[in-house]
Order: sequence, then structure tokens, then C-alpha cells
Amino acid sequence: MLKINKKKIKPYGDRLDDGCLQMSFTLPVAASAEAREAAKQYVEKLGLKNVSVATMESMGEDFSFFVVYANARHFIDITKIKVPKIEAEFMDYKGLVEYMSRHFDKPLVVVGGAIGTDAHTVGIDAIMNMKGFAGDYGLERYPLIKAHNLRSQISSEVLIEKAAELNADAVLISQVVTQRDSHIKNLKAFIELARKDKRIGKDVLLIVGGPRLDHPIALKLGYDAGFGPGTKPSQVASFIVKELMKRRKISEKTVTVPSGSDLASRNEINEASEVVPIAKEQGVSDDQKREFKKRRRSRGGRRRFKSKSGQKSGLTGQSGGG
Repeated sequence: MLKINKKKIKPYGDRLDDGCLQMSFTLPVAASAEAREAAKQYVEKLGLKNVSVATMESMGEDFSFFVVYANARHFIDITKIKVPKIEAEFMDYKGLVEYMSRHFDKPLVVVGGAIGTDAHTVGIDAIMNMKGFAGDYGLERYPLIKAHNLRSQISSEVLIEKAAELNADAVLISQVVTQRDSHIKNLKAFIELARKDKRIGKDVLLIVGGPRLDHPIALKLGYDAGFGPGTKPSQVASFIVKELMKRRKISEKTVTVPSGSDLASRNEINEASEVVPIAKEQGVSDDQKREFKKRRRSRGGRRRFKSKSGQKSGLTGQSGGG
């Protein structure tokens, strides 16, 4: 078994600590023997050794693309690296719906959009739209979250105005376009305006997300949290809920099981946590809920019931055409 010294970490290629790197880049010269040598010498000037140009391909007139291998001499002490992380406990949709029902009396208001000239909605839609992302429901589906998706190409002024108008608890900003660090410029402009606007209090969460954003960058820019690629809606929702509870000093409530009651078993507790939030969302009456639970106990398995609109729904958290 390899013995790794975490105080002297180097890139790994053929063997431990060989420092082998693979890199690719383009030079503004036509493909030629001279261009290949130029690529080699350039990498050597970076302080790397044993440089090998594996591939050179023409990228059109006066441009060439290179794939180069080389060995690095430097190492890094990973034990000294500390990266800020989001500490909130992430919960799934069903668990978070039940958790919110115990701690909040009214819905949280979340406003989001892609600011500046960024016309991409894929990021903000993945988090806010009802269908969500990767099988994880979006914020619009949560009974105790009112999600307002302003979509794309929204100015910072408009987003701030909407957040103030709706008395938002959290503002989500998506930045997909990153050419020439346009995302950093947009985020700096927004945070400057938001901090000057007295209607946006310090208890309003300002959250960013995008392919080239993460939590450390967000904190450095003055935001409360940053999420990168692959983030699921429930992760953002969990952070919002937990952070607001912390700032508002809301004590966490635990579920107590009354001895000898109908909720004495863990299965029935889970059943109740499923029925109540979905029933609230679809307008199911108390009588319908009691009838449904009675039928389920007597027949076993999952049954379907009708909401006031007459539409059938199961207990999967799905309703209508969602």
C-alpha cells in the first residue's frame, strides 16, 4: 500500500510523486516544427522539466493547439489548506417539507434571476422551477416557499426592487456567462447596490450560483453562500431554512411520539409527515385526510385520493402536470 505524505503532495502520473502534468493550450502560430519547439520552450519557462509535446493540431490559419506532458518540481502541504464550506445539514424534499412545517408559520419568500446580460436560465430554472433538477424538486414545489423566478437578463436594480417589494427572505443570483470575468463584475455591482438599499436588511440571504462560482468566492464578494455545478434545489432550500433559523434564533423543535396514540409507530409518523404537507399543497380537507389514512391502514399500501379539484394524486409529492 502506498504511503502518502500529505505535507508533500505532488501530481501523480505513472508513479507516486513523479509530478507528471498534462496540459493543453493554443499558440497564435501556424503548425510547424518551429511551433512545436515554441510550445516546448514555453512550458520549460514555466519551471517544468522533461517536457514532451504529445500533440500539435492546426486550429486554422496561424493558430495551433498543443497537448503537452511535463514534470513539476514543486509540492503542496494539503494539511495547511482550509476552505470555507457550507455547514448546513442538507435534507431531501420530503424531510425538509416536514421540517419547515414544524418551524415556520408562513411561507418564506425567495426571489431569483440571472442578472446583467446573461441570457441563460438553465441554472436558475434548475433550482426554482417545480420539476427541479436530477430528480430533486425545485423551490416552487415547497408548500412553505413562495418562489419568484424573474428568469434572465435582469438588471441588479430590478432584482433589488422586486426583492424589496415582496419582502424577500432570500435572493438567488445565477451567473452562467463568465467571459472576461463578467460574472464577477455583475456580482460586485449587485452587492454594492444591495448593501446601500436600506430595504434589503442584513437578515435577507444573498446567494449566488454558477459553473465558475463556489462558496469561498461568494464569501469573498460579500454574499452569504455560493453553489457550484451539480447543486440540487434541496441543498439550496436546506441552507436557506437553516441559516434563517440561525439568524432569527428559532429553536429547533423535535417530534414527540405520544404513548399509546395512533402515531405510536414510526411508520405512522412517516405517513403523517407525507400526508399533511401534500394535503396543504393540494387543498385536501381534514375529512379527506382522515378517510385516506383509515383506508390505507385497513388495506395496506399506497392509495390515491382526490383533491378539491377532482384531480387524482399519489403520495410521491407529484401533482397535476408537475
